[in-house]
Amino acid sequence: KEGCSRGECGACTVLIDNVPRYACLTLAVEAEDVEIVTPEGLMEGEKLGAVQQAFLEHDAFQCGYCTPGHVMAVEGLLRAKPQPSMDEIRAGVSGNLCRCGAYTHIFEAAKRAAALKGGMP
Repeated sequence: KEGCSRGECGACTVLIDNVPRYACLTLAVEAEDVEIVTPEGLMEGEKLGAVQQAFLEHDAFQCGYCTPGHVMAVEGLLRAKPQPSMDEIRAGVSGNLCRCGAYTHIFEAAKRAAALKGGMP
């Protein structure tokens, strides 16, 4: 999902070799021979992935515009750090803007996603 086309909003965040990256700033040549995961790639058939489920449970979206980017940023964070602190969660999503200001819900969803993935109690 493209947002700003300038690497400012994070709505287009995808995982490239498990690292969150802005798709709008990624050249096609950089996508050769790497694994790219989009929000759809987190699902198991029709079942939501852990991060997506946590966002649903914690109402971590309002207009939904930023949600795919936040989901991918949290997924990338949890792949690198299964038990992140709140400061690490804040830093992990700091490149993603939410115009509606749902940050508190996003942070709670990130904690819940860690628990769903087995990283936190």
